[in-house]
Amino acid sequence: MSTDRPASKHYDIHGVEADFADLSPGLSERERRAASHRLLQIILGIFLVAVGIPMIPLAGPGWAVILVGLNMIWPDNPVVPWLRKRLPVVPDEGPIPRRYYLIGGLLMAVGVVASLLYGSQVTGWIRDTTGI
Repeated sequence: MSTDRPASKHYDIHGVEADFADLSPGLSERERRAASHRLLQIILGIFLVAVGIPMIPLAGPGWAVILVGLNMIWPDNPVVPWLRKRLPVVPDEGPIPRRYYLIGGLLMAVGVVASLLYGSQVTGWIRDTTGI
């Protein structure tokens, strides 16, 4: 089994010369950063889901917190494209502008503070109005 290729060179399956001298084993710095960022995103998503579950019966925007947490755990879920198509200010493709994250975070913070400050009064008003 003789070939006319020099022994010191490397060839791929198509016979094209390949140079593997610049490859190093392991992950690159960019891949490490991406993996650690994804791990932190999953941990934060689990935390948000865990915090959002007691918020459902108690004061606070429980369902919104749970949806944000689930989106952080599984960002490719089918809810995201559906929402992007229906929200006129969010682009269908590409990154969401930072100002929308800021606005959403501020609205969520206002909702949490308002529910903590006025939640019992609103609950009492609903009970008085509906007779429940």
